[in-house]
Amino acid sequence: MNILIRRIIHYMLLVVILLGGVYAVIRFQDAPRSHAGVGDIAPPFSTMDLEGKQVRLTDHKGKGVFINFWASWCNPCVNELPLLNEAYKIAGVDMLAINVGEKTGAVQKFVERYELEFPIVLDSALNIKQAYQVVGMPLTLLIDEDGTIIDRHEGELTEIEDILNLMERIKQE
Repeated sequence: MNILIRRIIHYMLLVVILLGGVYAVIRFQDAPRSHAGVGDIAPPFSTMDLEGKQVRLTDHKGKGVFINFWASWCNPCVNELPLLNEAYKIAGVDMLAINVGEKTGAVQKFVERYELEFPIVLDSALNIKQAYQVVGMPLTLLIDEDGTIIDRHEGELTEIEDILNLMERIKQE
């Protein structure tokens, strides 16, 4: 009798697990995309830069913009940012580096330490991160002159040539 009860419990657990799997598949098939993707209109945002000046995505309407989400605690971001800085100086495209979740003082120290020259904006309240559904960093987005996301690169860019090629696409779009 004891073996029979164990078997029944095992079968019931198996049925519950299977039903949960079926539910998850059905639920996620109908779920909206988990992030702002290629072909989507970039969610608008307004935030502050390190000098306290308000910056809006719409400030870049009519020209492409290179957006990079980063944080100083993110090792791939730390590796990537100096390359982005050099590419920015060469390419001359509009760029916004969005720091995710850090305090202004910490960001300012980091920017000074690495002598970053591109515009840095702050997402201290994580509103922009949420709007773009940023899960991992670094995340790079290319937005064309019409405000459409034309590329989404998740992860570290390790070659300056790759970064320059992405930046060139902004100029051409």
